[in-house]
Amino acid sequence: MVGKVILLAMRVALAWTFLHAGVLKIWDFAHARPATPDFVVAIQQYRILPSPDLAVLLAVYLPWVEIFAALGLLLRPVRLGAATIISALMTIFIIALSSAWMRGLRIECGCFGRDGAPTDYLALLLRDLCLLAAVVILLVRDWHARQPKDRMMFGDSGRFTLP
Repeated sequence: MVGKVILLAMRVALAWTFLHAGVLKIWDFAHARPATPDFVVAIQQYRILPSPDLAVLLAVYLPWVEIFAALGLLLRPVRLGAATIISALMTIFIIALSSAWMRGLRIECGCFGRDGAPTDYLALLLRDLCLLAAVVILLVRDWHARQPKDRMMFGDSGRFTLP
């Protein structure tokens, strides 16, 4: 029982984190006219994308991916997919942040808006690694909790069998 409560708390905390981050980015985009939204600037500071247009596209669509994945964590039929998407996002964020740190870039993370404070790479990486660990725990749990009909093609032994 305690394990289920802890998993639920992790699921709600992750969902809230990604929902909050996505909504802040959309709010920023909606209220930045005519200036450039902070999230576009944050993405460009990483100097990873080959074109400023890609930064704008990412700034427009990534918040919606975060929001829908966050909501998906709370819906049983799509939990596994949502956890997979969030784990992929976290991995990409960690790689981008590590790359910026190794190249000595001065950036603002961009996850929760601008705060103007100097970037504490170690704290951001630790935060992101903790979020990744939590989502991987949920991912493994959801993978093992799949309904037997989800395993129909592969059977209980994992070998391929025809239905």
